[in-house]
Amino acid sequence: TETFLLADLLQMFVTHPGIRRSIDKAYEIVTYSLFETIVRGLEAEVRVSVPMKNLTLLEEFADLAKALLDVDPQNMERTQNAHIFRVGVTNAADRGLDMWANFGPAIQVKHLTLNASLANEIVDQVESDHVVIVCRDVEATVIQTIVKQIGWGKRVRGIVKETELVAWYEKCLRGKFSYRLGEMLLRLLSEGFRAEFPQSAEVVAFCEERGYTRLTPPPQWAAPSDNR
Repeated sequence: TETFLLADLLQMFVTHPGIRRSIDKAYEIVTYSLFETIVRGLEAEVRVSVPMKNLTLLEEFADLAKALLDVDPQNMERTQNAHIFRVGVTNAADRGLDMWANFGPAIQVKHLTLNASLANEIVDQVESDHVVIVCRDVEATVIQTIVKQIGWGKRVRGIVKETELVAWYEKCLRGKFSYRLGEMLLRLLSEGFRAEFPQSAEVVAFCEERGYTRLTPPPQWAAPSDNR
């Protein structure tokens, strides 16, 4: 928590050719880790209830209501912890839903160069009246303009920029609530990358099992930048 810098991590995905194509996924993991950390830190709760006036309707569809809402005529209200969920490991070029929350928002994370057509396609694919878009700073103005032009004002509730992510990470890791948020944020971030790129951990385990990590490579194998 004392040394991690989000800007450095994101820059790696820009400058390193081997991982550059995974930058969309990096942004998803970074965003999810931050949002879920804040939601957990706030100890936010979601309440689902059916008004008493609809008791007879609830009794008629009790089985369905129990499966769908987890309420029944004996328990017409329930409370659960709020959470953010990633849809899953998908193609980096996917334009569908990236994350959703059990309290409403559908979250889109995009590192694309947007135009009106592409932006319209992205939002139209998400059936939600509460869309949050996370994007690079340079795309924010484009999105805001398109939102006004196409009348998405009521659907797109928030646009989060990269600089804001960096600032919020700094607050979590080294701000006045870092003792509550810092370790949880880095744990979620680490778990997210391990889940998204499991082959990296598998290769390390394989090399350690074979004893390769204890070997000293011959000098002729070293890259020019490794010569010391």
